[in-house]
Parts: sequence; structure tokens; C-alpha cells
Amino acid sequence: MRVLSYTVPPEYDGRKLLHFLRGGAGCSYSLVRSLKTRPDGILCNGKPFRTIDRIRVGDRIEITLHDEPKPLEQCDLPVAVLYEDDDLIIYNKPSGMACHPVRNLQQGTLANVFAYHCAKQGVAQTCHILNRLDRDTTGAVLIARNAFAAAALTGRVEKCYIAVASGVPDPVSGIIDLPIGQPDRCDPHRMVLPDGQRAVTEYAVVALGEGCSVVCCRLQTGRTHQIRVHLSQIGCPLLGDPLYGGPQERIGRQALHCARLSFVHPVDGKPLVVDAPFPQDMQNLLDLCEKS
Repeated sequence: MRVLSYTVPPEYDGRKLLHFLRGGAGCSYSLVRSLKTRPDGILCNGKPFRTIDRIRVGDRIEITLHDEPKPLEQCDLPVAVLYEDDDLIIYNKPSGMACHPVRNLQQGTLANVFAYHCAKQGVAQTCHILNRLDRDTTGAVLIARNAFAAAALTGRVEKCYIAVASGVPDPVSGIIDLPIGQPDRCDPHRMVLPDGQRAVTEYAVVALGEGCSVVCCRLQTGRTHQIRVHLSQIGCPLLGDPLYGGPQERIGRQALHCARLSFVHPVDGKPLVVDAPFPQDMQNLLDLCEKS
């Protein structure tokens, strides 16, 4: 359970409580509906309050977030925590770990690690993963610990990836705006398709190596395998990525790491930037590029 408190500012004086919840507090419609079902969901000056009632400057608004997570197996695997507070946790996900369980994989995922972490703290929270990474992609993964934080941050997190690609993109910086689709639902392979979903990747080469380049990528959209597909499409597949034609001699998995997350904290409104250290296999590649 998480309680968030607000003081009504002058610009909401005399307006309906709903206007403040949707505006000043940043609550989604679905969250407001959920809060209204509980007697302690929305309080004004310590008393239950209807969303159609009008508020005054200086009123104290409290919302109580009740979490009813689905049962999830716990997993005691060591995963580095980069940031944590009452609303968020950011892990540095290792290679070989899926983000969440699927039909044939119910254990050993980051969501299972999160469930164990919460149990140790004596809390039960739903795992809202806001930037899922492929199993063999490493780096920062942001998990919202309640529905409020999840809704407030959806679509508002800037992600910076570092990739090591075969060859050098031409031009060395630009925007790839090509739709991505999945021809066969039984095959994980994606490709650029005219009727696919729009996918936009900003990229810039930041270092050169022997037959390869270090590429910084920022995603304007979040399609599955987006960076892997886009760089492969322009003739520069990631090292270690056999699914999209990348050479495998230098690294045993796709050379892709989510290096930085940037966003405004959903509760205190302060900018937050979190960097994820590189795992050793990626660091080895980057060191070789720096030497060359």
C-alpha cells in the first residue's frame, strides 16, 4: 500500500477534484476509477471526497494505492539494483535472463527476482516492467512498483542503447524510420515490412573498431528487436546476433546494452538519469574499439 499526498495549488481553487487528480496529480482515468471503489482511496482533508466535489487552495488530498498482485514465483538470483525508492526500481539486467515469465518459462526471470525482492521487504507489489529487453540484451530495466507510477511513466522514459555493429552505418548518424512486422507468429524473427508498425530509431556512431562500430541508439518507438532489425536493414547487423546476420566470432550474444534511462520522477517531479555499467563481454568490445 502506498499513500501519496498533495496540497491543492491556487490554479485548482474551486475546480472539481477530478480535474486535479487527472492534471496536477497525474492520475489516469483507470486509476481514478479504481481509487473510487475504496473508502480510503481518495481523501480530502482526511475525509472521503467525491471526484465531482470542488476543492479549495490548500486542501490536502491523499490517494491510497492498493496493490493486488497476481501470484508470482520468487527467484533469489543476484541482479544489481541501480536505483530504488517506494515507487520505482531499476535493475541492471544480465544476459540470458528474460524480463518476465511466459508459458514455458515461469522461473528465473527478472519479474521473479523482483517478486523475491518484494517478499524480503515484506510487501506485495505488481511488477510493471516499463522497458522490456530481449533475453540476451543487457542493461537498465525500469519497474514501476504501483499503478500510479506505471501510468505516469508509460511512454515518457528516454532510453539510450549502446550497440556494437558490424561495419559502419552510412551516414554515421541519422534516423531510421522503417516499419517492422513479424511475418510468422511462430517465428521470433522480425523484418522491415510495408504493413508493419512504424518504428523510428535515432543513431550516431561514437567509436570505430576493426570492422565494426560503436553506435548510440535512441528509440522514438519501442518495437520488438527494433535496433537489431534497423541496423541489420542498413547493412550493419549487431555483432553476435545470428538471427539478423551478425558475425559471432567476438561475442556470444547480440552486442546490445541499455546504457541509460532518463525520465521525470512520477511523484517528486525531479529529473532522474540512471546509467547501467557494461557487462564484461560488452566492455571487452568497447576497449578494443577504443584501442583501434
